[in-house]
Amino acid sequence: MKKLIVCLAIFAVVLSAVAQEKPDVSRFYGGVRVGFTASQISGDDLSGFHQLGASAGLFVNHAVNASGSLKLQLELDFTMKGSHSYTPPKQQYETEFYSLRLGYVEVPLLLEWAVGRWTLWGKPFQFELEVGPAFGVVVLQKEWEATGLIVGRPPFRRFEFSGMAGLSLKIADHHSVNLRFSNSIIPVRIPTWVYGRVINKQFNTLLITSYCYQF
Repeated sequence: MKKLIVCLAIFAVVLSAVAQEKPDVSRFYGGVRVGFTASQISGDDLSGFHQLGASAGLFVNHAVNASGSLKLQLELDFTMKGSHSYTPPKQQYETEFYSLRLGYVEVPLLLEWAVGRWTLWGKPFQFELEVGPAFGVVVLQKEWEATGLIVGRPPFRRFEFSGMAGLSLKIADHHSVNLRFSNSIIPVRIPTWVYGRVINKQFNTLLITSYCYQF
């Protein structure tokens, strides 16, 4: 947690410095993003994006062509992931409940492409596509069932490598709404405790909806 605070502080200093500059394709620009997540674990025999969480972070981007239509964006985010399932009891004292909560510090590196720009009500609007990898470190993991915390299962892998793709609607050069899909490329856990059936490797699958402000 101390390392996370230090990283966020350094990132904030960088953002405060670049935010003073006027728009220029030769410069770096920073911003903040905050939103919510809906996630599941692919391979845990459950389905549906039922685990809700939050996501927040900082970003800095830079144009890679003269027109500014292509940008590279580097982020430092905290993102909640996991899985959730609840089946109402058929009889008294019966319930089928499962909840997994994971927290990751992630560093996405995304290529963003502006695909359209128009003016509405005197304000410029623009769509941007994004795609790229993300490297994450798990800093929080808790797993419950109806009887309480689950213990004894192997922990999730400390590091995660995932792919991301998304779409943003940018408004007036500073505000944007972003919808993003993320999925682990390598398994985050292999359930070695199951018997008598095929062992499915587990992957994080995630939808993120965010509001972003660029300085």
